[in-house]
Amino acid sequence: MGQLYESPAIARMVEEQWRKWLLLTQQKDREQRPPKLFPTVTISRERGSGGGLIGQQVAEQLRFHLLDSEIVDYVARSASVDRLAVEHMDEQSQRSIKEKAERVIQQRAFSSQSYMAHLTKAISAVGEKGRAVVVGRGAHLILPPDRCFRVRTIAPPEVRIQRLCAHAGLPPPEAERMITETDRQRTQFIQENFHQSDGNPLLYDLVINTGEIAIETASELIVKAVLARFPQVHETKAEAAKI
Repeated sequence: MGQLYESPAIARMVEEQWRKWLLLTQQKDREQRPPKLFPTVTISRERGSGGGLIGQQVAEQLRFHLLDSEIVDYVARSASVDRLAVEHMDEQSQRSIKEKAERVIQQRAFSSQSYMAHLTKAISAVGEKGRAVVVGRGAHLILPPDRCFRVRTIAPPEVRIQRLCAHAGLPPPEAERMITETDRQRTQFIQENFHQSDGNPLLYDLVINTGEIAIETASELIVKAVLARFPQVHETKAEAAKI
């Protein structure tokens, strides 16, 4: 058949134009392609189930920001109130809020509605950016499900009591009382502010019983699940490792 182009000069010209067109096409694809959105991992937990520690380990492994008590600081600054006022409202029922707020705040109104407004604003801002692990505060019910990975950690009562005794140096009866009260407050917080049951497994992507699964194993499971569902996180980790 002979050569496709009679002149080598024409062949080079066609090849050059082809490469330019290819580069332009690839550039347009990159410009038109929507930006990769990064997820937020939310961790709802029973007291003594290790949710806080798991959140810390997951954040370290994924290179995400960990937000736990930091949310309280943000809400206090955003609302211009004392941190102690926010602490009294943090993950507690509105009845508890109303009972304690008057003793904490002087000459200033900071209602449960204000607290939830600032909390929602803070968590929504975190979710918009992604690459964060948020512990508690109903974050799994504030952020859209397609932008977060929702985890619930649970454990048998005897395991939770044993852990709290070892961690805080409490006698078993006191540890059991604290666990019961904390669970009650968190349950009421979710019920009264979101009209949901925090024990409903359908609200989560992954429920882990840390009475049967070690804390480290639970963290690894969450990391693997997040990377499988949001591959862009793995790509970012790989790029950071090269740097």
